[in-house]
Amino acid sequence: MRITSMMQNTQLLRNIGNNSNNIMSWQNKLSTGQMISKPSDDPVGIGYQMRYTTELARNEQYLANANTGYGWLSQTDSVLQQANAVLQRLNTLVNQAANGTVTPEVREQIALEVSQLREQMVSIGNSTYDGRHIFNGQKTDVQPYSSANAAYNTTDSGVYYLNVSSSVTVEVSLTGEMVFGKAGTPEQPGPPVVPAVPGNNIFQMFDNIIGHLQNSDQTAISASLTDIDGAIGQISLSLAEVGARMNRFEMIQSRIADEKVSLTTLKSGVADVDMADAIIQLQLQQNVLQASLSVGAKVMQMSLLDYIR
Repeated sequence: MRITSMMQNTQLLRNIGNNSNNIMSWQNKLSTGQMISKPSDDPVGIGYQMRYTTELARNEQYLANANTGYGWLSQTDSVLQQANAVLQRLNTLVNQAANGTVTPEVREQIALEVSQLREQMVSIGNSTYDGRHIFNGQKTDVQPYSSANAAYNTTDSGVYYLNVSSSVTVEVSLTGEMVFGKAGTPEQPGPPVVPAVPGNNIFQMFDNIIGHLQNSDQTAISASLTDIDGAIGQISLSLAEVGARMNRFEMIQSRIADEKVSLTTLKSGVADVDMADAIIQLQLQQNVLQASLSVGAKVMQMSLLDYIR
């Protein structure tokens, strides 16, 4: 086959063009830090990259849910600690009022402070986290307790859940009746009846103690100490439940963080540029281009006279 000057020149220009394209490709990879800028760069790799990107986005949402759950439970733990402190103060006051030497006037004064403690307990029952009521089940936008009828306010029995993986849903909230006791039935129109309120309702316990103090009923006041001990135990059980859930969320956060590191590493292996290798490849392509230009300069110098000689 006869090789003409035209064929040599055409091949030279094609090679120089390919070398320039290779240099531009490596420059683009270095400037973006990405191995894949379009699907044709790596059809298989782009599939893995998209899958890892999707998994990372889902992982971020699960981590955000876990953080929300932990924050919710931290707030719940804090307000339950406050409730425990209120009950401890109530216990101190009732012990003082149960003393036989205390006068009715002093018990009236103690009743005033107990009334304020009751208001504080109602406020605790209406506590919120991020604008959502934490003791009203799934009706987080509704205040669960009113000051006037807290003992008869029924909270939502639903439970607030959070997804922390594709197959795991974790309970976050405690219902108000689980913490403060089951609500009673308000008095209905008709013959006078005594509203039925279960013995473990903390708000009803406050109402009863205030009544005993105002009536200066020493026997009933002394008997109330047992109810207070039961209420403290009730709050302590709720604190234990919250603590167990917080421990679980801590483990979930750790697991999700580990998964994030693993997914990021896998995605980096497919999509990210090895800077040291890319710089070497760029330098190599530049050397190849220089060699091509040098050879081309010599080939282009040849003319028809060179062949005649």
